[in-house]
Amino acid sequence: MIARPTRRALLGGGSATLLAGATGAGLGLGVRRGRAAPPDPSGPLRIAYLPITDAAPLLIAHARGYFEEAGIEVAEPVRLRSWASMGEALLAGSVDLVHLLFPMALQMRVDLGADIRVLGANHVDGSALTLGRDVPETAALAGRTLAIPAWYSIHNVIVQQMLRAEGLTPVVRRTPSATRGEVALVPMAPADMIPALDAGSIGGYTVADPFNAMGEAKGVGTIGRFLGDVWRSHPCCVTVASGGLLRRPAAQIDAVAEALVRAQRTCREDREGVAAELAGTYLPQPLPAIRAALHRPDAGHAQVEHPDWHGETIDFTPVLRPGFTARLVEEMRGTLLDAPLGELDRIDPAAAHGLVVDDAALRNAARRLDPSALAGLDDTEEIKP
Repeated sequence: MIARPTRRALLGGGSATLLAGATGAGLGLGVRRGRAAPPDPSGPLRIAYLPITDAAPLLIAHARGYFEEAGIEVAEPVRLRSWASMGEALLAGSVDLVHLLFPMALQMRVDLGADIRVLGANHVDGSALTLGRDVPETAALAGRTLAIPAWYSIHNVIVQQMLRAEGLTPVVRRTPSATRGEVALVPMAPADMIPALDAGSIGGYTVADPFNAMGEAKGVGTIGRFLGDVWRSHPCCVTVASGGLLRRPAAQIDAVAEALVRAQRTCREDREGVAAELAGTYLPQPLPAIRAALHRPDAGHAQVEHPDWHGETIDFTPVLRPGFTARLVEEMRGTLLDAPLGELDRIDPAAAHGLVVDDAALRNAARRLDPSALAGLDDTEEIKP
C-alpha cells in the first residue's frame, strides 16, 4: 500500500520549512499551533497571495473595488513568501481565498482531504525556464541543479517533459551526474531563486513571472523557453476557496465570482494599467519587470517551437477545462516527485475534476459578464516538448 505524503513532502519537500505558527505571526492570519481560525460569515474576506503576476486577478479585484461593489467586505491581501506557507495557511483555515498551484490543490483535496475547493482557473501560461549565465541551453543543465517552486506544480510537470525531450534524467536527493545526463530537482521559494542562480548554486529555475523577467533584468540568467510553448494554454494557478468561505451564504460566493470575472477581464484588457497598479503596492518587483511579464510583444531570444501558441503571454480566464484536469493527473503519474502520489495515483483521472473543482459560480458570472471566457473548454490538450 502506498504511503500518504506528509504535509512537509506535499508543501515543499526537504528544503521547505513549514511555518504553521510563523505563517500567521505578524501577518494577521491567525494561525496558532495548526488550529483553524473559526469561520466568520460576517467577517471580511481574507486573501493571501505570493508576489507573482499569477496573483493579479485577486489583487486587482481588491485594488479596483470589485469585491466591495459586489457587496463583499475584504481585508487587505496578505503577501506570503512561499507555496509552503500558502498551503499551511489554507490547511489551518486562516485564509478564505488564494491563488494556488493546481497540482498542489489537487493533492491537498484528494489525498490530504483538505477542506478546500477550486472555484475555477486563475490564469493560463505566464511561466518560463530561466537558465544561468553559463547554461546556454536546456541540454547544458546536465550535472546541474534546477529549482522548481514545488513538487506539486505544473512547472515540475512541464520542466521534466522538457528535460526528457533533451535526453536528460531528473533526479532527487543526490548529486547529479553530467556523464549520465542527470539534473537534480530542488523545491525553492520563488524569492530565493534569483539569488541562488546569481550565486551559481543552481543552474536554472522554472517559476512564474515576474521572476523570469527579473532574472534577465538583473543579468543573472536568460529565459530559455516559456512553458506555454510546451503545454498550450495550460492553467497554472487556480482560485481556491477555504471550507469556511464555501459555507457562507450562496450570494456571497456569487459576489466573489462576479468580482473575479471582472478582474480577470481587466487583467486581459488593461495590462499597462494593471502593471502600474501592482508595482510598488502589491508586488515588490519594479514596474519594468511586471510590465514585461504582463505584456510581452514576443518571445525574444527564448526557444520557440510553436509560435502560433504565443506561449510567452500570460492570459486570464475564470473557468478550467475539465480535460486539462484529467490530463494533468495523467501527467503527474509520470512525473518524478519526492513523495508518493497517493490517491491521485489511483483515482480515475476523469473523476478528478468533479472531486476538486466547483466552478458553477464562476461559470454563471462569466455567462453574464464575459461570455468569451467560456470558449474552448472542450479543446484537446496539446503537449509538445
